[in-house]
Amino acid sequence: MNKIGAIENLNKDFVNNLFKETKKIKSEWPALEQVGNKKTICLLFWEPSTRTKLSFEHAAKALGFNVLDFAPDQSSIVKGESFEDTIKTLLALKVDGFVIRHPEDEISKTIIKMLPDDVFYINAGDGNFAHPTQALLDVFTISENHADIQNAKITILGDVDHSRVIPSKLELLKMLECSDISFLGPKNLIAQKFAPLYTEINDNCLSERDFLYVLRVQRERFKESDSLDEASFIDNFQVNDDFLNKSGFQGHIMHPGPMNIGVEITSNVANSGKSLVLQQVENGLYLRAALLSLIS
Repeated sequence: MNKIGAIENLNKDFVNNLFKETKKIKSEWPALEQVGNKKTICLLFWEPSTRTKLSFEHAAKALGFNVLDFAPDQSSIVKGESFEDTIKTLLALKVDGFVIRHPEDEISKTIIKMLPDDVFYINAGDGNFAHPTQALLDVFTISENHADIQNAKITILGDVDHSRVIPSKLELLKMLECSDISFLGPKNLIAQKFAPLYTEINDNCLSERDFLYVLRVQRERFKESDSLDEASFIDNFQVNDDFLNKSGFQGHIMHPGPMNIGVEITSNVANSGKSLVLQQVENGLYLRAALLSLIS
């Protein structure tokens, strides 16, 4: 198993082994086995990234990989070279593996078909389809803060429809037999299929929940038919002190980043003792190093 396009490419044994390796790397960092010695990995990001790109780069270098940082806007793509020819060119340059982010939904399936068997690949996000490593690091973080992940009670708040993290996260939680999941936010940003799991805002509606997973509004992915009254969103769903008091939430707060401070969450809450945001970022480094160690 050396190509990770989506959580569907994994199984429970692999995930458990990955989490075990993540714990090991976390305890040993930065003294890691140089599994990337004499190997080259190429990072291709067609969309902006801070956490995902830098954690992959840092992890790869810590493992001894030679890292090529491919910038599409500074490449022959601007001269008309196709995506397929770009990948073929990099393969001819003896690249051993790829980490790719791309705006096209499900392009990971095409990429997997293009690559030789001995070349590894990790999807760093493709359109609204998948973001497997974000889901993995999130669930690993949940496991560090809850003794029994099968019984963890998780509420997802915000722009569910435009998140590529959520399909991956739900698939992974299903695999690990965690089923107590609910949704909160503007109903026009939460697919109808989740309607039976929708939580209405009222006093103490989150008092028994363990984790509140907050999502930013991804206006860059809105279609012409999508709309949002931001003032109404802030009044009703912004995670601030008043929201926490009214909902009765006492658990852990998570966010995949980037955060739009002052919209879906306030700085006070994001930096509070309830927040696991920076723990997620740190665990992303260890988990991505662990994943590279296992598949390269």
